[in-house]
Formats: sequence, structure tokens, C-alpha cells
Amino acid sequence: MRSLLFLLLFTLEVAQASGVPGVAVKGGIPRLISTVVDVIVTDKNPSDEYRGSDRKESSNGTGFIIDENGYIVTNCHVIDSTNRIKIVLHDGSEFIAKIIGKDDRSDIALLKIDVDTKLPFVQFADSDRVEIGDPVVAIGNPFGFGKTVTSGVISSKGRNLSNQIAELGAGGDLVYYLQTDAAVNYGNSGGPLFTYNAEVVGMITVFFSDGIHNTGINFAIPSNTLKKVIQELRDHGKMQRSWLGIGVSPLSKKAASALGLGKQYGYVISKVEKNSPAAAAGVQVGDILMSVNDEAIYENTNLELMLNSLPIGKVIPIQVMKHKVGMKLSVVVGIRNDDDLCVGQDNAPEKTEIPYEKIDGMEIGVTELTSDLRKNFDIPDNIKGIMISYIGNLLANEVSVGHVILSVNQANVSTIAGLKTELKKLSTDAAVKKSKELAFYMYDPQSRRSDYVVMGFCPAKPSPIINKTPPVQKSNKSIMEKMKDTLRPKWRLI
Repeated sequence: MRSLLFLLLFTLEVAQASGVPGVAVKGGIPRLISTVVDVIVTDKNPSDEYRGSDRKESSNGTGFIIDENGYIVTNCHVIDSTNRIKIVLHDGSEFIAKIIGKDDRSDIALLKIDVDTKLPFVQFADSDRVEIGDPVVAIGNPFGFGKTVTSGVISSKGRNLSNQIAELGAGGDLVYYLQTDAAVNYGNSGGPLFTYNAEVVGMITVFFSDGIHNTGINFAIPSNTLKKVIQELRDHGKMQRSWLGIGVSPLSKKAASALGLGKQYGYVISKVEKNSPAAAAGVQVGDILMSVNDEAIYENTNLELMLNSLPIGKVIPIQVMKHKVGMKLSVVVGIRNDDDLCVGQDNAPEKTEIPYEKIDGMEIGVTELTSDLRKNFDIPDNIKGIMISYIGNLLANEVSVGHVILSVNQANVSTIAGLKTELKKLSTDAAVKKSKELAFYMYDPQSRRSDYVVMGFCPAKPSPIINKTPPVQKSNKSIMEKMKDTLRPKWRLI
């Protein structure tokens, strides 16, 4: 009984010392607050004539000190609009910070201020060990009100936000966010999320709002991601990521089934860069990537994160499927210099009327590539295949005129006669007879990517040759895409 009373009194004492009733943070809240700073951006390269004027400064976010010598971490989006950054410490002293390095893809920036005294700094937790339900404390400067403390719990782990937040771009795939219900608002960006052991487990970056209420759905970059990126920024001024030199597209369940993969899952190699590690290892466009560094690829695998986190300079195994035969290749991991996996193209090629031949049992018409077609549709000379020049209504949302068929069920085709020969062979295949579907590997000149498209195949009576194409149908966005478009504006970088 005496031990229980002592424990209750001790807990109450710590909670009261922390300044937040019911929050028993090791060392107390005031100590944590001393490690948090205001990040204020000023006019970009201000001239002397503006100095001393009534120009207003606005606090754009928060940061926290990670080193006694003045290293500070915040979000890239907090400082992106300026080259001049002012840091305000807890005691009110002000410093102009210099940018040591930024990693836009993970939204992490490392700053440095020159100080004469040693500063209080944070300790990092192991974010892999945090559990759902663990209590946390967020500290930031919402709306410029000054240091504000809120508490909550870790409400989920491993969140991927790339489909929800357009501003994150491709970088959203490189972070598995922690979700918390600790209340945050504009100005909390770059602020720390502490455990009750007074260790930083994450950096507040994103929150969800309906425009009226605080929804309690907020996201933080995990500390283990922070530690890795911070070290790279300190050592190199930028984040060094691994590079194989491939572009990939997810293989749909229908395509996997049509290719006879069963429950296996993979990604289609849609691009192999010249003189890349993948090219040197023998990887080719159209191969199906099944595993990387002995890690199998599943439907929910974050492949971009996997490909960007390989050991640089090391030889690793990758498994691919070529023409329905599994192969293991050895690749020397390189360093990525270009953030883009693939090159995009904004403008669609001009569509013209093209003679085509209807393919028996399918909703497509094709024509063999000519120099004029390549020029008109911007199809590179190294793309060998047959161009789709007519599509039926059933395929209007899957393929377009200008797509080039490279293979059918992993058998390469470059002429209409060759395509017909392969289709004749496949028409007798028991699996194809049952599914009535084929996996076509196609090149899209608009996106400059190649991917599998599964199309129905039901041979019927021969169709006549037709000499012109009807107007090209315009694809409409799917219902899911429309839903995402309406959702995106509600997710905010703070």
C-alpha cells in the first residue's frame, strides 16, 4: 500500500512539473521546449532599402535543435520560399541560419546557426519500436502564437501518403509516416513529436482538415528516417540514394494471372537507362521484377523505397522473369543522380486518321510503324512493335491510339503477321481459352512508359480490312481518380 501511494505521488509530481496535467514527460516539458525553435522566413534576398521598413515577417514553421553546436532540422516546405531564414530560440535570441542541405523527396532540411554557447538539443527514439497507442507530445508554433504543447497517442504506423497529397509528388513513396491525434495546425510543420521518455520519435509534417474542425489526423516523419537523411545531409549536403537505372510499373492482378504467375507478384520493367547498373546486369524492358536483394515483391511492397534504400556500391541479387523463365541476376548498386524513375511528357501527340487492320476476336485495330507515324506520335526508333490505330469502346479507358504493342503474353511481336501467328498459338492454350484474356505489353508515347494491359481475346469469324479510323475516343478519369482529386485539397502541408 505504501509503495502504491509513493508511486501515485511520484507520478503526480512529474506530471505537475511537466506543466501539462496528466503528461508525465521525463525531465519535464520546459526542457523539451528549450530545444524547439521558430523558423521565420524573410523576403528573398532583401535589399538594403527595405531594411528597417515596416516589412512584415511571418513565422512559417518550427524546427528543433539536434546538436549543441547549432544544427537544426525542419521541413523543406517551410523554407522553400526563401534564401534568408531567421531562427528564434526559446530565450528570444535570433540568428540567421544557413542551409546545410535539403532533401525535397523526404521533405527534410538541415540548417546551421553560429552560436558561442552550447545549446540544448534533442535525443532520438527508435521509431521502429514505437507502438500504436504510445503517448506522444507535439511542440510547435501554430499560427505564430508561440510555443504550444499538445499531447496524444500514436494512432497508426507505416502510412504512405503519396496518393493523398499531390504536393509530396514522388517523394511520398519514400516515407512511411507515423499518424498521431495530437492537435497541430499551420506553423507546427518541422516541429518535434516527443515520446514520454523525452525522445523525438518524429517530425510533424502533414495534417488533415475538413476546414472547420481539428480532425486529429496528423502525420510525422519517423525518427529513423530523420536520422538517416540528416547524416547524409551533414556528410554530403544532399541525400545519396541507391540507383539501378530502371523504371517500373506495377503488374495488375489480371496481368499476373494472364502470365501464369498465380499468387506471385511483380513489377514490369518499363525503362532501362543506358550505361546503368541494371543494363550492365542484363535487365531488359519487359522483364518482370520478382525480388530485389532477396526480398520478394508483394502487392503492398513499397518498391520505390526499396530501390532507393539499397547498399550503394554492393553487389546484390535481383530476380526477374524473362519470357516466362525465372532468372537471377547480379547488380552493382549505383548512386542516383536523377530523382525521376522515368521521363514524362505533358503534351499528347496529334491524332490523325490512320488505316488499320482489325484483329480478330479483339477490340483493337493495328498498323505497322512507319517513319511518319513515329514522327507524328513521337515513338523512338528503338521501340519495335505494332501501333494501335483503332480501339473499341470497351478499351477506351485502358489504351489509346498511338500505343505500341511490344509483346503478347511475353512473346515479342514486331509485325501484324507475327502478332496473328502468336494469337493463333495462344488460341489453343487451355489457360487462355478459360480466361479469354491476354497480357499485352505496350509502350505509351505520351508518358514514355511501357506497361502491361490485359485485354479480352475471343476469336471469332475473320474481320475485313478497314481503311480508316473513326474519331479517337477521349479517356475519362475513373471514379477513384475523381475521388482522389476531391480528397487532395483537404490534406495540408503545415
